[in-house]
Amino acid sequence: MQNRKYNHNAGDSKPQTQLAIEKFAEMMIARMEEMKESHWKKGWIDGYGSYGLPQNVVSGTLNGGNSFFLQLDTAMHGYKMPLYMTFLQAQNMGLRINKGAESMPVIFWDLLYKDQNGKRIDKETLDAMTREERKALDATPILRVYKEFNVDQTNLAEVNPQKYEQLQQRFKAPEMKDDKGMYVNAAIDRMLQRQEWVCPVQYDQLAPGASYSPSKDRIVIPMKAQFNISNTPEEVYKDGMEYYSTFLHEATHSTGSPERLNRIKGKQFGDSQYGHEEYVAEMTAAVVGNSLGFDKRILDNNTAYIQGWIQNLRENPKIILSILSDVNRASNMLLEKIDQQKIALGETPILGMKDAQLESVSPKFENAAIVKQKNGEYAARASVNGTELEMKPVAREIGIRYFSLPEGKEKQRLLTTTLNSSYANDINSMSRQRERAIKIG
Repeated sequence: MQNRKYNHNAGDSKPQTQLAIEKFAEMMIARMEEMKESHWKKGWIDGYGSYGLPQNVVSGTLNGGNSFFLQLDTAMHGYKMPLYMTFLQAQNMGLRINKGAESMPVIFWDLLYKDQNGKRIDKETLDAMTREERKALDATPILRVYKEFNVDQTNLAEVNPQKYEQLQQRFKAPEMKDDKGMYVNAAIDRMLQRQEWVCPVQYDQLAPGASYSPSKDRIVIPMKAQFNISNTPEEVYKDGMEYYSTFLHEATHSTGSPERLNRIKGKQFGDSQYGHEEYVAEMTAAVVGNSLGFDKRILDNNTAYIQGWIQNLRENPKIILSILSDVNRASNMLLEKIDQQKIALGETPILGMKDAQLESVSPKFENAAIVKQKNGEYAARASVNGTELEMKPVAREIGIRYFSLPEGKEKQRLLTTTLNSSYANDINSMSRQRERAIKIG
């Protein structure tokens, strides 16, 4: 499925952080306009969620704010799973990024360290410092951006279809229905029945709508049967999703109370702070719902906000940073409480799910080593399937470090990284040859 393409000029000279923020805003605007055009029948991901949070193939689970946009990117492009990797990671695994593929930004807060003279301290120097020495440094929070590609933007499905299928099954959400055919979530049901959310929840009585009362610290949601309004089995199933999405939305509001995450809330319906809180509730409910395997649609009482949200994002895309921070904390709080229920039920917790690690799909190197040549320079050597590859030059500092290390995992890791980098073009060439052989066969 190919949806509306959000505009993003990869050649722009703006800072990467600004480009990332603008892209996030453009994605949200494009999606909200699509939902509006569908008369709110289309949800944030327009279907069923992937079981578990988005992941990077090496570092594992990605956090709440990034999760929302990676889930959204997966949905808007019709990718099969929210599994991502950097260009270098793809190279090291022997994969090729598809021509013309557009990356997704993933953002993280980091610290920039400087000494008393204002000189920047690099990571290697910092790692060698004692705790006391670090305390004397000036630490400034900075936002870093990593460009990542979805696994469907690589040739993995072609060169290793078995592994691709295994990964796809890893993210596939099971279909769970109650006796009415509505989606059912045992962990949230248990939480409501046992009243184990952070505040009381009325869920088993007729109610005209859903709400959270800050003064009473109490949530009210309509009964599940009140959501059963559709005629087809597929839509009835989604009606069940709306019930749980509604709870997640109101539960997010309750996380912002002073004794919890202490978010500033608006004084009245329609002001800017109230609007910010609705952003956070919508996105948090979407992140958590998608991770549990179901979609999140815009609530009826928020449809009036859409045009204002779109205009606000166009005029001030930087508001996304504060929203992402709040979504990250609120979604973690919700998932931790839901995971407690899943553990009690004998289910696998979302935050404790095994990472979808993707091992290298490159050929296995044989007779591999870094060697010092007669001219004093260093080079990598290796063979694949009995065929000796051409030696590749290696940076002097890498060669020196390699020979200074004792035999063990660290030395082997340095060798593997160097070989994957040095022979990346050879690996890609071999992959293309395998692809041609598969097609011919």
